[in-house]
Amino acid sequence: MTTSLSATAPTETRGRRTVVIWNPSAGLPTALLQGGSIDDLSAILERHGVEAEVHEPGDEDEARAIVRQAVSDGVDVVVAAGGDGTVHLVAEDLLDTDTALGILPLGRVMNIARALGIARDIDIAAEVLRDGEIRTIDTGEAVRSDGRVVPFFEAGSVGLNAAIFREVTRADQGDPVSIARTLWVALRYRPARMVVKLDDETVTTRALMVAVSNGPYLGLGMTVAPGARLDDGQFDVRVFRRFSKLELLRHLASIAFGRRRYAPQVTTRRSSTVRITSSHPLPARADSADLWETPVTYTTRPGSLRVIVPKTADQDRAEVDSAPQS
Repeated sequence: MTTSLSATAPTETRGRRTVVIWNPSAGLPTALLQGGSIDDLSAILERHGVEAEVHEPGDEDEARAIVRQAVSDGVDVVVAAGGDGTVHLVAEDLLDTDTALGILPLGRVMNIARALGIARDIDIAAEVLRDGEIRTIDTGEAVRSDGRVVPFFEAGSVGLNAAIFREVTRADQGDPVSIARTLWVALRYRPARMVVKLDDETVTTRALMVAVSNGPYLGLGMTVAPGARLDDGQFDVRVFRRFSKLELLRHLASIAFGRRRYAPQVTTRRSSTVRITSSHPLPARADSADLWETPVTYTTRPGSLRVIVPKTADQDRAEVDSAPQS
């Protein structure tokens, strides 16, 4: 599934100044990552007519410094060549700037690339960098209980899934007991009374999970909000009620990696601001960031990020129609 973006004036991307942030440890086992070098990546881009300055930062701080310098220098496009973590890192410093985000999807999941219709094939993705159009999309920001503001791009979540993903993250970081603890959390979790305050109504529920979705995908590519658009100025607020814990876990597994499944127990509302409080603290997240516990507030930032996406069929037809006739 891809999220269509509203028609805005496309921007020509050929000949633009481009900087690439490459993460060679991204999760997808492509030939590029198996013994590949920065020269190999440069060669792929050159083969597709993309002139770029390619960097392989030593750590996140260095990567952020390169992105910020690129914005300061007026670079037109900064490309995240890696997984979702690399995309998030680059995108954070491009918010509300004239510099666009490009994506070479080399990770295991790639929620943002999938939502934008960017293919997992690196050659096709490189062609998007060369021929694609620049659009603006919404992002979100979450305010934790301590007042810290956390930007996000995919979705926020409160409840069982946030509790589970907290442990899954620890497993990815090498915690040897996190798998057992994940099972323990799933078995012991008890929903609490939640109050979900939206733009024009307040919902009170004992749902196992609430997803505040900017785009369709969350976590391991789970299609939690199949109707969510990245450019409508609103979140899709998905309330998962009347599930047993086992049913919810089975449902989440069934929609992982882009799959879709009808779930009549899920209700959807739309709102630009969502504040969630609860009768006792519940775990909360925004993308991969741990927001600790409720209360938490999610707010949209309409049109705050410029991205390069594949040209639409309408744009392709317009170019054909305007071409000189022989």
